[in-house]
Amino acid sequence: MIKIDLLKNHPDAIPVLANIWHEVLGKIWFPELTIGEIESLTYDELNICDETTSFVALYDEIPVGFCTFKLKEEFRPDLGPWLADVVVTPKHQKQGIGKMLIDAAYLKAKDLDFKKLYLFAFDPTIPEYYERLGWKKIGMDEFKSHPVTVMEVEL
Repeated sequence: MIKIDLLKNHPDAIPVLANIWHEVLGKIWFPELTIGEIESLTYDELNICDETTSFVALYDEIPVGFCTFKLKEEFRPDLGPWLADVVVTPKHQKQGIGKMLIDAAYLKAKDLDFKKLYLFAFDPTIPEYYERLGWKKIGMDEFKSHPVTVMEVEL
């Protein structure tokens, strides 16, 4: 049984989630960040909940993924809000958990009366997944000298 909840209700899940984030995203795109630094950044985000809201996916109370809703993204301050850090442990991928997390961020954006939500797709294979969920590519940008796809969805 998968449950999606606010990460602030499960701060004890952060060490596990930091490992998942490092495994799925971090070691490729942010190799300079240690798992300890990822944990610290995640705890810090809980304290700025006006700007960010993180959601955790729990499988029988075990954290298996998370995502973050951000009002701003420093790479593209002209757009927002953002869906960020969608990660699911490889063992639990392809089971709809990512979509459940994304849906939680959609609802948050809608509750705040936003009309669109944006994301960066670092990996070139990812836009196809989001397109199946109704997202559209709106451009390319660059992050750490790598091309990234900027996408949006109408809420």
